[in-house]
Amino acid sequence: MKVRSGCSQYPSLLQIFVIVFYVLNTVMTYIHILILEERTAHYIIFSILISISSYFCIKTTICDPTDSFVIQQQKNRGAPFDYEEHQLNQFCELCIAYVKETTKHCKQCNRCCEDFDHHCRWINNCVGGKNYKQFIGMIIFTFIILIYSIIVNGRVISQYNKQELETLTIYSKYKRSLLIITIVLSVLETMATLLLLQLILFHIYLWKKGISTYEYITQRRSKQVQPSNFSEFNIINNHESKMDIIKNNREHEEQSVMFRKEKEKQASQIYTNSELMKKDESLCSSKKNSQSILQKRKLTQGDSDDSQKEGVINFFSQRIQSNIDLRLQNRQMNTIDVKTPEITQFQ
Repeated sequence: MKVRSGCSQYPSLLQIFVIVFYVLNTVMTYIHILILEERTAHYIIFSILISISSYFCIKTTICDPTDSFVIQQQKNRGAPFDYEEHQLNQFCELCIAYVKETTKHCKQCNRCCEDFDHHCRWINNCVGGKNYKQFIGMIIFTFIILIYSIIVNGRVISQYNKQELETLTIYSKYKRSLLIITIVLSVLETMATLLLLQLILFHIYLWKKGISTYEYITQRRSKQVQPSNFSEFNIINNHESKMDIIKNNREHEEQSVMFRKEKEKQASQIYTNSELMKKDESLCSSKKNSQSILQKRKLTQGDSDDSQKEGVINFFSQRIQSNIDLRLQNRQMNTIDVKTPEITQFQ
């Protein structure tokens, strides 16, 4: 199995932009330190910050956050593997391997990431359990470097018309061009600092809540669906209130009683039929689950490549057929209409 990381994949535009901006900012900051007092101390401090930030950035980018259990199952096809001991309850149909509950399949990287947090486009790699600490260290030290660079650039801009800039040959020749580059870098550094500060505060919030970025997004999406349910609930309550008014009307008591009896009969029939359907579905689901587990075991523990390919084809063909059967059943259930009298008939 090949190692897949942020460097092994085709680089994205954001990743190229970050590398160019990081290198340019580092070079310009080293040049600007020449006009500051105590240059040696500034060089030592900035070099330490750059080395730590570069270390975390490289570790986060070159790390392969693929689930270790997926790697074991793909490397050792045909060998016995104890799924119950490792508590692997989920099955990834794309990686054809058992995974943990916190493992998610990334669409951009096309692999299962262990303890998946999010996919970072700036490093072109997933952030998970194997590189999450390095990711936090990268954004914190990059934030400190940007603040340091903003301070240095601010002092250079303030000393533009002083003799300190004229004493250096590089400033005497390219003073205006370097000043324009310094102003542009200062603007970009300010924007990047604000974005990183927001990102750091966001991950502090997630750490206090004990959730990941993926869980935060899924919870937020589920909350957005709830208002529609409340509106449906209000519509049902309004409908029931209208029915109560009709039932309390003395002029149509006999019709309401007959209608209620008919509804009770239909409800009892539906209840008995639903119980039988649930029993049948529970038996069928238990059989299907046992069959699917055996099929998945054959897929992950196939003796040869040919048998594994045949198992994959059979697995997905059965899955497609089951989806077609479910759609046909849903259509048949939707065609069954229960005729009920309208409210206007009792008015």
